[in-house]
Parts: sequence; structure tokens; C-alpha cells
Amino acid sequence: MRAWLQTGFGGPEVRRLTEVAAPAPADGEVTVRMLAVALNRLDVLQRREPVIPGMTVPHVAGMDLIGEVVAAGAADDLLGAVVLIDPVVSCGRCELCLAETPTYCEAFQTIGSTRDGGMAELVTVPARNCTVVDVATDDSDSLARLAAVPVAGATAWRGLLGAGGLRAGETVVIPGAGSGLGAAGIQIALAHAADVIALVSGPAKKTRAEQSGARLVIDRTATDDWVAEVLGATDGRGADLVWDHVGGRFLGQALRATRAGGRVVLSGTTDGLDTELHLPDLYQRGRSIIGHGSYSRADMAAAVAAFGTGHFEVVIDSVWGFEQLPEAEARLESDAFFGKIVVLGPSFSTSTAPERKDAA
Repeated sequence: MRAWLQTGFGGPEVRRLTEVAAPAPADGEVTVRMLAVALNRLDVLQRREPVIPGMTVPHVAGMDLIGEVVAAGAADDLLGAVVLIDPVVSCGRCELCLAETPTYCEAFQTIGSTRDGGMAELVTVPARNCTVVDVATDDSDSLARLAAVPVAGATAWRGLLGAGGLRAGETVVIPGAGSGLGAAGIQIALAHAADVIALVSGPAKKTRAEQSGARLVIDRTATDDWVAEVLGATDGRGADLVWDHVGGRFLGQALRATRAGGRVVLSGTTDGLDTELHLPDLYQRGRSIIGHGSYSRADMAAAVAAFGTGHFEVVIDSVWGFEQLPEAEARLESDAFFGKIVVLGPSFSTSTAPERKDAA
């Protein structure tokens, strides 16, 4: 079979389309024919360096995956089904897994990071990671949208509703509104009757984000102090919740943008692993910093169900053919995108791929 195999760390040249041995499912696993994969920032970060402990090369990336089950180690009831994949793999038996915290399991792996992922014609996954969805194998538009749900949807669901405890009527600040994760967060927050202030970088993304339903969209490149703008928009009170899936220096700013007794949920570190805090901003105002923690299968199921019932919409930036993965990754690295970038499986020719929905 063909796969986009990563053989080192660095630029796009370390990943190439090549023939590799087809995987065989072990007991409890299924082999899935890839129909669509949605890209994540991690795909690029771990191409540059091994940011996730346990990630080694040669490697096949791709965490957000939908496909058709074509072989089974034991769960033959899934044969022929179209399935959406939860990328979190754990033993499923230990106390931590039974408590719905699979990423704390000693056997924790991630499809597309610490085990091979979906940037290939075929991939093996645990049968219990599969959610059957009712979509045709030739419906490229629906497949692309479903592929964009798992990581962004479950992460936003956990960060905002689980760890963050977002309630109706509360004001929440969501950065990176042009990213797949930020766009999903806005949709989920609005579906739960929250008041959303979105942050973007650049006028083009601001224009797109203003169509999302957020009450206010702040272009961070056009202001010296987005925190002051949030305080102004809340009559000096501050937001109830800031969802920080950015990290780095943003965390200290997020604290200052929250009300007394408010909370910041840290869900990611795409802008840096380290930060500096002005500690009185934390303890004198009774603010809380909450670690995102492990999203659960219940979070994933809730996000998928919300998508299926129309309470959560994914935003698609562009859709690419299987052989166009380098161009799709270049789009992701350009930061010009708005929403999720999706690569279709080899069964869809480049000429039949859906029209790009570029933000810029």
C-alpha cells in the first residue's frame, strides 16, 4: 500500500509518498481504508521534532480519521462499516481507563503520533475506537466534515464544558478563532448559550470570524492590548472563562482578562511550552488556572452527537487530494487558513476533490 512515510525530522522533505507493507489487524483491531484525514497542528510540529514522548520514525501521521473497515481481527461485525476514529488508544482495563481518563493510562498511545495514523491507504486501529457513522463512501463532502470532528470537537468539548464548566450566559474568550480548534470552540460555546469573544490574527480572519456568531471579534495584530479590549467589552469586569489552547505568554494575558474568581482553562501549548506569570494576578483576584486533562470517550461521543444533530458545525478551510498532502501541510504552516484542512483518501482523485474554501 501507499503511505506518507516520515523518515526523519525537519521540513516537508522528511515525509514522502512510498510503498509500505499493508498492516494486519491484531485481535481486537480492525483495518480501515482511509477515506479522509483532517490535519492538526501536531502533524507539522512532530514532523519538525519528536514533541510527543514515544513518537519515533519511521512514522505515518494523521490523527483525525474516517474510513471503511475492510478487515477485522475479531470484531467482524464492523466489516464494511464507515467509522470515525477516536485517536486515543489505551488498555481499557485499568483504573484510569475505567475512570474515563485514558490519556493517563500507562499504555496510552495516540493514533497518528505514537502509533501509525491515517496518512496512508490503510491503517489498523482498535475496534473499540470506532464509531459507526451513516455516510456513503463516495460522499466526499460529508466525509471531510466528519473527519474534522474528533480532535477539535472532543478537545473543545472537554476544555469548555468539562474542565471549564462553561454555563449559559457566561462570557468566554476563545483565541485562535481561525483554527479548527478555535472554530469548533466557538460553535460549541454558542450552542450552550455562552457569550463569545473571539480572538484572531489578521483582518481576513477577523472578517470570517465575524460571521461565526461571536459577539465581538478582536484582531490581535491590530491592537496593543487585547486584554484591555476584553475588559472594555465587559464593562471592566472581565470574562468568566478564557479558554487558552495557545500557551506560552498568552497564559499570563488570559489571567488578566478574567473577572475576579474567574477561570482559565489551559488546553494547549502551540505558542510555547513555558510562560511567566504575575502571581498577584492569580491569587489576589481568586482566579483559577485549570489543566485541561484527559478528554474522555464520553466527550468524544458528545461532540460527535452534537455534530450529528446540528448543534455543532465544523468549519472547513480546504480539501485536498491524497497526493496533495505537501500542499495541504504548506497551507497549514502558512497560517492563512480558517478552519480545518482535510486530505481525502486515494479513492478520490485530485480532480474530484471538493472545491477549496480558502479564507484568504
